[in-house]
Formats: sequence, structure tokens, C-alpha cells
Amino acid sequence: MLHRSIIETRGDVAFPAWEGARVYMRAFLKAEGLPQDLSRWQPTVDAMLDGIDTDQPVYIMIDETEVEAGRTQRRPGLHIDGYWNPGIKGHSSHVCAGPAHRELPQRHSPLPPSHRSIPPGHASLMAGHTGHKSGAGLWSEADFAAPEGIILASSVSAAEGYVGTYEGPIGEMGDCGHIDVSALDVLPMEAGRVYAGNVNCLHLSLPVARGCRRSLVRLNVPGWTPQA
Repeated sequence: MLHRSIIETRGDVAFPAWEGARVYMRAFLKAEGLPQDLSRWQPTVDAMLDGIDTDQPVYIMIDETEVEAGRTQRRPGLHIDGYWNPGIKGHSSHVCAGPAHRELPQRHSPLPPSHRSIPPGHASLMAGHTGHKSGAGLWSEADFAAPEGIILASSVSAAEGYVGTYEGPIGEMGDCGHIDVSALDVLPMEAGRVYAGNVNCLHLSLPVARGCRRSLVRLNVPGWTPQA
């Protein structure tokens, strides 16, 4: 199956002072902003969502980590993230009928039933979490037709993306280590820049050149996707 990896380079972004925060896929509405306990990240999120209109829940991951020289902060290997499915607290290959979104904090308005979850299965590789669970559909059979944006920004350059058309199948948990990327354009993902990819965009974590404190923010935006 053919897939297309789209990654846009968008605007600049700044980060608050490093505190070692780790936040895993908290839901919020753009119109209402982040929950109060995450308010120091609001300018970062505003920059990441600049020009993106959505009334659906957005999911934020924040990872502030001390990374040793020669190591990756995040999941190693070429991969895609896939869809965020709040019902299983993990990423998956499909958006299927099932339970609606998890509840937002009380100050948020009710959630629309548009982004649905799948039965339990695939689990995320973020340390300390079991969120990417392999469930109802096989990754190798997914067409990734439903739009969902994956927006990334970091304080230290340590990742690259791949832009163009590639041929699957996608491995379980989004593994793409077997995919031939020789014909794709390589996009270095620089510190302090916002990158917006589609749900099956190919990307790769890179080892840091020297020990550092790195901040990484990812937003999953159901119902929106960058255009080629």
C-alpha cells in the first residue's frame, strides 16, 4: 500500500524554563486554552497551533528530559505515530466506532463524538507509560484516510522527518524500520521550529551530540491535517 508522508515547516516557537515536566496526552480545547496547571506552556501551544482552526479536542504531550550524549530522548527507529485513541490511552492504526473521548476538566465544554477509540490493543513507548496499544486493526492494513495532524516542536535539534510517497506495510506500533526512504526528501527538524505532519508522517529520533536538557512538545489534532 502506498502512503504519503507530509511535514510542513511552520513558525518559530519558544519554551518555558526547563523543570523536568512529563505530561501524557492531556485533552484541551483550543478556544479555551490549556488547563490551569499547564498555563506556562500556553505561549508554546499558541505558536504551535497558529493558523490551525479546530473545535475538536487537542491532545498534548510534554516531555522534558535530561538526555545523555549519544542517546535519543524518544522512541528510536523510523516510525509513524498513528492516531491517538483516548479510549485505550494509546496510539493506533485506525479510528473506529467505539467509546467517545475521555472527559476534559470540568471547565471545558462537552466533547463532540467525532474522534472515536478502538478496543484495547497498541501501547506508547514513552518511558513510564503504556500508551501505544495494538488493537482492532492491523497497522499493515490501515489506509490512514481520516485526517489527524501531529505537531512537533523541541528545544534541541534531535530528529528528522521524511517527505514524499512510500510503500508499506506499516509494522506494529507504527514501526517503519523496513521502509525504503531513499527516494524521500530528508527534513532536519530544527530546535525552536514548529513542524506539522499528517497522521502517517515518517520521522526519526536522533542521538543528541552532547548531554542536554531537552523539551519536546507534541500535539495530536484530530480532524485537521497539513496539505502537501
